[in-house]
Amino acid sequence: MKHKKTWQLPEKILKWLKKNWPLKLLSFGIAFLIWIVVVNVDNPTKSKLFRDVKISIINEDSVTEIDKTFDIVSEDTVVIKVTEKRRVLESLSASDFTVIADMENLTEMNTVPLTVTCSNSAVTLDEITVVPSSLKVELEQIVESEFVVTVETTGTPQNGYEVGTTEVVEGKTVIIAGPESLIAKIGQVTASVSVNGISVDQRLASTLTISDKNGDTLSETQMSRLQIKDSSGVLLSDNEVTIDVELWMVLSEVPIEIETSGTPASGYEVTGVGTVPTTVNLVGTEEALSTITRIVVNEPVSVAGAMETFTQEVDLSDTLSDMENVRLASGVDPSVTVTIQIEKSGDQTVQIALSELTVLNHPENMTLTFSPADMISVTVHADDEESTILAEDITATIDLSACAEEGDYEIPVEIELPDGFTLVSDVTLTVNATETEQIEAATEE
Repeated sequence: MKHKKTWQLPEKILKWLKKNWPLKLLSFGIAFLIWIVVVNVDNPTKSKLFRDVKISIINEDSVTEIDKTFDIVSEDTVVIKVTEKRRVLESLSASDFTVIADMENLTEMNTVPLTVTCSNSAVTLDEITVVPSSLKVELEQIVESEFVVTVETTGTPQNGYEVGTTEVVEGKTVIIAGPESLIAKIGQVTASVSVNGISVDQRLASTLTISDKNGDTLSETQMSRLQIKDSSGVLLSDNEVTIDVELWMVLSEVPIEIETSGTPASGYEVTGVGTVPTTVNLVGTEEALSTITRIVVNEPVSVAGAMETFTQEVDLSDTLSDMENVRLASGVDPSVTVTIQIEKSGDQTVQIALSELTVLNHPENMTLTFSPADMISVTVHADDEESTILAEDITATIDLSACAEEGDYEIPVEIELPDGFTLVSDVTLTVNATETEQIEAATEE
């Protein structure tokens, strides 16, 4: 029967280990310490700060369920300090940390404790310090209020069209819910759409813009605290509404007609009614414009007791307000200057073109500028009130010899009339004389 051998250290090795064993144990200990020192020198324990780590808020509905909302009073970021081995720290970034504020843990002091986790398993909670350690919030009552939506258009439709009407499909108003202090700041709710280049009616989408009572647009943070619903209470997706834009056609050069009321003073009569401008541009629906040939101002101008020509301002706004689906074109001033010409019975005013004047002694090397530049008015009295006079019946002559030197001159116009007519008032022309050479020199400069 064979006996199984057991393995034993060779006798020489045993003798070597037993010989001076305290010295050998000391050497082993020193070697181990050296290894520890080398490891710590090469990979020491350090601390590192990670700044601006965003706080994530959860369970917000625990506050909104009690008709409250909250505003973050402190910063919404934290600084995280990690104490770890150098190699671990070098592998970390701010994105490895998650900082959570659970609103269910809101304290009576309106603070929420922060919890931090790290995606790197080498970092334990006892190695992490977060500053601040809690989130400070302010609770506020939620209220809601109704606001009218103001529609604004940008750009210009194709030539011949203007924006006639705009309408918010979801309703003229919106209901906005949010913190009481923020709702109180709201001044205007605006929906803006571009109509540039369009030539047919359009339905366009618009994101609502809210501004405060100072006209400043609310920030993204402020907008995020609001809930915007249509007039029926339905929450608007992305705060977006739909706008129906109706285009109106442009009707150009519509004559203005002025009526008068009353009677001038005895021996006087109305000899003419003029307006500046004489026409205006309108916009409206095709149906409304189809019946318009002129604008008759609905408030007559009174001439009662008048003894001389006078002017009066008339506003077309009241007249157009009585016309459905019609208004003045963009940029048209509703104010019209009306001139009522009043003359004695038998008086007549005739307009004579400057080109029909007989000019005497036009000075050489002088450039003359006349005012008025087109027509002169000649008022005459007829012995027979039934008689009329025309421009070709009148001879008008002007002597410009006084304009031989530079300056402004009031030059009389000599008027010759046929028998049976007399001149009511003198006729003059204002003339500005400038040397032609000076004008050419100024042009060359």
